Amino acid sequence: MGRIPKQLQLIAEQGMFSGTGFLVNIALVKLLSLEQYGRFASLIIVVYLLLAVVQSLVVQPLQVHVATERRDADYRSVLLVVLLPLVGLFSVAPLLLYVAGPGWMAEYRPLLPASAGYVAAFLLSDFLRKYFLARGRTEVVVGMTGTYLLGVAAGLAYGAYAGVDDLVPYLLLLGAAFVPGLLLGGIVYLRGCRLPELAFLRRYLRIHLLEGQWLLYAAVVQWLSSNLYVMTSGLLIGVEALGVLRFVQTLLGVINIVLQTLENYVLPRLSEAYRVSVEQYYRSAQRQLGWYQLATLAGLGVLFVFAREVIVLVGDTAFAPYAFVLRGMVLLYGVIVIAYPVRLLIRVTELNRSYFTAYLASFLFSLVSYRYLLGTFGVTGAVAGLIVNQLILQATWLVVLHKKQFKLWKLYTW
Repeated sequence: MGRIPKQLQLIAEQGMFSGTGFLVNIALVKLLSLEQYGRFASLIIVVYLLLAVVQSLVVQPLQVHVATERRDADYRSVLLVVLLPLVGLFSVAPLLLYVAGPGWMAEYRPLLPASAGYVAAFLLSDFLRKYFLARGRTEVVVGMTGTYLLGVAAGLAYGAYAGVDDLVPYLLLLGAAFVPGLLLGGIVYLRGCRLPELAFLRRYLRIHLLEGQWLLYAAVVQWLSSNLYVMTSGLLIGVEALGVLRFVQTLLGVINIVLQTLENYVLPRLSEAYRVSVEQYYRSAQRQLGWYQLATLAGLGVLFVFAREVIVLVGDTAFAPYAFVLRGMVLLYGVIVIAYPVRLLIRVTELNRSYFTAYLASFLFSLVSYRYLLGTFGVTGAVAGLIVNQLILQATWLVVLHKKQFKLWKLYTW
């Protein structure tokens, strides 16, 4: 693996990871009933909230500081001090709900023990993956993702062959598929790890827990803003609308994963460049992001043109009337991709309060408008609301950076 350029390793890992997520969702759509898949979708929405908390307190501060911290062995121990209590809490919570959950959760009760294992494996694996990406250890990430892909593919193939149509075995499968990668990543991560002195521990706990508070607020508000339309669509315009939105989000989730993977890899390098000079940052951003943006936008253009054919091919003919939803979501992702350098600049400059403020403004718009948009325009209103949300977000960040005298046009001179 050492002879393969890191960028090719990164592209291969992106392909495997996004492909695995895509495979899981498409397979479960076909193997489970709509009701069972709806429960899986609901579970994943909650898991993403837990993931957002871990990322805001552990991963996002790590991405900014790991490139410049010379005492990596000590820093790894600090990260575990922050990470493990969160993973433990989020894993125990489903078990407590299983034992003494409220009555309205009765239909989800059989899923909770399997969910606990899945949550723990998912959060630990995501942390290791993002740590190694931030450190440039792409060969470890490729190994972790490759074993996960093989485990998932084998399990889904067996489930299809045996006619398994219950969600619980698939949750157990998805959790177990992380184990080989966790062993590989865990061994590499713990090698040479040592306990730091108290002053070092306190310094980084302060960074992660206190400076990360704005990232945490932003993460929760971002989750609410992103999922409010999806969660309420099932109540206001029916389960079919919820199914369509979740299915289209699954199709475009590949782009989300690509952007997140790119951010995990690029952000530490951009942070290092910014510490040299702002001009160095502009040049580094152009070099690291330009071609990825152009390639992603080209792919989105193809998807926009052939939306009907794609949604029928991947899903079912019943989805054909909803090709407009896919086109609308393509426009949304176009805005996200074009503005991605702006988001990364906000992150690198650690304008965490502004990061939160933008998401708060976006969420407030969702809160005020969701009932009118969904009630009047149905699924179209949901897509329009998500696009306006993103425009509010980016406009807020642009205003903040403009006031800070950043020359934003230099981010786009490819």
